[in-house]
Amino acid sequence: MKTRPNELLIETKDIKPSLIRTYAYNLNQNDWTKGKFPQRMVDTYEFEFIMASEGYMNLEGIRYPLKPGDLCLRKPYEMTMGEPPYACYMISISLRDEDLLKKTHPLYHNDIIDSLPAVLSVKNPKYYELIFQKILDQYIRNEPSSVLLISSLILEIIYAAYQEAKQFYLPSSAYSRVITKAIGFMESKSTEKLSLDLISHHVGMSPSHFQKIFKETMNVSPNDYLINHRLTKAKELLLITDDSMTDIAYRTGFDSNAYFSYVFKQKMKVSPSIYRKMHQKP
Repeated sequence: MKTRPNELLIETKDIKPSLIRTYAYNLNQNDWTKGKFPQRMVDTYEFEFIMASEGYMNLEGIRYPLKPGDLCLRKPYEMTMGEPPYACYMISISLRDEDLLKKTHPLYHNDIIDSLPAVLSVKNPKYYELIFQKILDQYIRNEPSSVLLISSLILEIIYAAYQEAKQFYLPSSAYSRVITKAIGFMESKSTEKLSLDLISHHVGMSPSHFQKIFKETMNVSPNDYLINHRLTKAKELLLITDDSMTDIAYRTGFDSNAYFSYVFKQKMKVSPSIYRKMHQKP
C-alpha cells in the first residue's frame, strides 16, 4: 500500500520549475487501438496536453474521459493509468531545483497549484499546443539559453491554467451565479468598452457592491479580470497570427497600441513584440 507524505508548503515566489523530460505521443495517430498502460505511481509533477482522443486517464480511482484540448495534471504519489487511444504532449517537471535528483518529488501545498483540476478543458487549445511544441523544440535543441525559455513556458502553462480554473471552478459563494453571469458578460463583450457601471448593471447590482463581492470571490477586481482575459487572447494572437500590434490591440479590446504595450509589459515583464519572438516556432 502506498504511503503519502505530509504536504510541504511552497510559496508561489519559490516555484522555479525545471523540465525533467518531455515527449510527444502518437501525434500521427498510427496506433489507434484501445488498451491500457500499466498502473504506476507518479513521481514528479506532470502536465499532459491532449491533441486527439477516444481514451481515458485513471487517476486516484477516478476514470476521466479525455478529449482534444484537455490539460491534465498529475502530482507525486498519485496512482495513474492511461487508456489509449489518444495523442498528447507530456512534460514532467520539478517545482524546485533541489528536487531534481529525488526519486519521488515532494507533494507541495500551494494555492495556485492546488486550484488546478486533474483535467481542465482549455478555451484556446492552439495556444497551449504551441507552448508544448516550443518546450519540446527547446528540449531537443538543448542550447545554453533553452533552460530559461523552458522554465518561462512552464510558468506560462501554470499561469494560464490557473486563470481558466478560477472561472470554471468558482469558490463556494452565495454570489456564484452573479459572478458567473458577470464573467460571461465580460468575456463575450471583452472587445468592447466596458465600465464597472455597465457590468454591475448587467447583473443587477450597484457598482460598489458588485466590485466588493467580485473581488472577495475571485481575488481580483473586475477590471483586473477583464485585463487578464484580454491579455490571454492577445498572447494567443501573438503566437498564431502575424497580425500587427495595433490590430491585436484593437481585436482584444485595448484602446490603443500604446496602452496595450504598456499593460502587456506590466503584466508579462516583456513587450508584445519580444514575447512574440521568444515564443515563435523557428
